[in-house]
Amino acid sequence: MTTEPSSATAIAEAVRTGALGARETLDAAFDRVAGLDPTVRAFAALLQTDGRAAADALDATPPARRARLPLAGVPLAIKSTVTLDNPAVAPLLAAGALPVGVTTAPQLCAWGMTDSDAHGITRNPRDPGLSPGGSSGGSAAAVASGMVPLAVGDDGMGSLRIPAAACGIVTIKPGTGVVPTRLSGDNWGGLAESGPLARTVGDVALALSVMAGREDLARPGPVPGGTRIGLSVTSPIRLGRDLVRIQGPWVRAAREAARALRAVDLVVVDTPLPSPRDPVLYLARWTSGVARAAEDENLPLSAMERRTRHHALLGRTVFRRGGAGDGDTRWNRGAAALRADVERAMDTAGVDVWLTPALADVPPEATDWHRRSWGRSLWASMRFSPFTPLANVLGWPAMSVPYGSTTTPSGRPLPTSVQLVGRPGSEATLLALAAALERSNGGPDSA
Repeated sequence: MTTEPSSATAIAEAVRTGALGARETLDAAFDRVAGLDPTVRAFAALLQTDGRAAADALDATPPARRARLPLAGVPLAIKSTVTLDNPAVAPLLAAGALPVGVTTAPQLCAWGMTDSDAHGITRNPRDPGLSPGGSSGGSAAAVASGMVPLAVGDDGMGSLRIPAAACGIVTIKPGTGVVPTRLSGDNWGGLAESGPLARTVGDVALALSVMAGREDLARPGPVPGGTRIGLSVTSPIRLGRDLVRIQGPWVRAAREAARALRAVDLVVVDTPLPSPRDPVLYLARWTSGVARAAEDENLPLSAMERRTRHHALLGRTVFRRGGAGDGDTRWNRGAAALRADVERAMDTAGVDVWLTPALADVPPEATDWHRRSWGRSLWASMRFSPFTPLANVLGWPAMSVPYGSTTTPSGRPLPTSVQLVGRPGSEATLLALAAALERSNGGPDSA
């Protein structure tokens, strides 16, 4: 057997042409999982029966039909929040992707670190001493380690973009309704969307096109003429002052990405991204989304980890009224005010897309956060990932793409990443910008 290509796009092309068999690609993925996952712990369960049945069926498919499958033979990891028949996953399988396993997540997907009583501690492939982020940390770790080229996750307050940035890979949170999905708590009260994680912008675009049923998204095109970008590196969480400090490597990544975009004749202007007028808006939406998910899953307080129990109780009591749902409430009025402020700032500056750091710092250590207090997990999550909640509250698409690099506390290299946020319907523009940044950064895996 020849060396298997590392990208989903290349694997699919090899299987479509018969250069590789689907069973070959799947077995190679299971071999990688067997060798790497005892350390990384990205998988909660393997789907060997489902995967091999799908691979054998694909190998038995007539060549002319197999040649039309955009993801033929691509090994796929799937977050534990969705099932094989979920409308976000089913199109990927119908397009030829092969299910490898179910990935780990923190309880109720509430946290920016992936560890739990049920599955232990998931580790970052870039530095095993660090968390891969969360809540789609298992999916991100499975891709970043090379166990699979493609994974599905979901994003309620950054749960795709946080682990993608923590592990140095690419993802997109589509705008509201672009990818059909079924997630707990009525999609966290409308905050959460499902999306793909991969090592390249091209693979993310291909997977998104399949999930959304939109062939026009399959290949990033040129950046639309006249696109203007607003650069903001100021802290987005403030209580009279910057509550979270943005560390130098992440500020540098955003500024260098801005220079790269200017170098290809795009206009980038420095303009601060508005913060919520209500300082507890994000917390209200976050805790009530978790509370809704717990109710939907019939998970009693007695079965919750200490930190998650406190989080869900806040959502049920303090922020119950409309924290992540419909109605004329303080929290929904706050979200509407934030949207108006952001749109006004974009109109004033004449920008179409926001560019920010994806994170504020390296991810927290990989440890048993699930045994620690609510306050410690809350601060650990906020301290390194303050930029992501905005897109969820607005319902807008957002991407994380690697740009630049830093060093972990143990001295290992870690890609830094930037975030791109656009108005509803701007997925193609975000993909085009991400592809331009990927090229200027030396291509995938250059960090």
